[in-house]
Amino acid sequence: MDSKPSRSGSKPSPSTGAKPKQRATGGLSVPKSGSRSKSLSPKPGPSRAVVARGSRDAVPSGSRGAGRGEVMLAPKGYTMRPVIPAEKKELISVARAMHREEFGGRVQKLFNPETEAAIEAIKTGVYIGWRLPEYKFDCIRVGRHSRCFCGHLLSGHAPYNGRSLRVPCKECKCKAFAFIPGRPEDIGEFWFQRRRDFDPTSWRAKCRCKHTHEEHDPNMKRCKSRGCSCGMFNSNFLCAACDKHWEEHETVFETEDYRHQNGIPYGEEYLPFAEMPELRNMALTGEDDNPGIYTKLMVGEGNIPRNKAITQDTPFRPPPSGSGFKPVYD
Repeated sequence: MDSKPSRSGSKPSPSTGAKPKQRATGGLSVPKSGSRSKSLSPKPGPSRAVVARGSRDAVPSGSRGAGRGEVMLAPKGYTMRPVIPAEKKELISVARAMHREEFGGRVQKLFNPETEAAIEAIKTGVYIGWRLPEYKFDCIRVGRHSRCFCGHLLSGHAPYNGRSLRVPCKECKCKAFAFIPGRPEDIGEFWFQRRRDFDPTSWRAKCRCKHTHEEHDPNMKRCKSRGCSCGMFNSNFLCAACDKHWEEHETVFETEDYRHQNGIPYGEEYLPFAEMPELRNMALTGEDDNPGIYTKLMVGEGNIPRNKAITQDTPFRPPPSGSGFKPVYD
């Protein structure tokens, strides 16, 4: 039996019970009039984009928040607002908000060994650094309480000056002082400090053979542990400043004149965070508004030129190659 044609002139729906066709409006599928479901229409405004449920449409690259040649995918059925980064990064403000009143004290504790090494270098004119041979900045400032590969401190080695090449140890057969990180913070492993049973005095840097540097020969660098086939110390860690292995670094003893002639930071520029007065003061005193030790150094305790007016806000004069310092925050 033939079915009667509909008033609109369209063909009748098949007897299979399929849903009626829908018409497209503004890129969204909307049912015909008479349906109880509400239609979706995009809200006006260039900073908002509505994506229909069940689809994953992309916002064109010309929209706000998308870079050239890029697209942004909006979540299903949600309104998307582009995230525009701040023009100026407030690094100190964000860090202070995260750590609150403990921020200054944590900065001072973290950089205390390097601060002491920098002050000692400024006063004596002997700079000891640990860096890559091709770099013009020190990854870590080395002082009298820094640890050697042999396991003993620099203070336990022979006397040295700014032109020393090999400083032997007075307590073992080590022929030359070679700095190695003595704290997990120096290699970016901050989580050790959160362990209740962690003893910072017993921590030692390790080789890929899983033995510490003290279990290796201080001169040949081969492993002394029985049954270990390690023929050379290869660090299982990276430097927190340059992301390079320990064996790629060298320990250098330099004078202030040498660093001045070669464009390497010296004097007040050698202090941690010298280019950021607030953080520099925190590293020295634990307070951002207290220049403290820095002011005393500028008065004349160290070998710093006195032919200029210096305050706690004196900016840093970077060398031609830049400082290269990359701070790591916990």
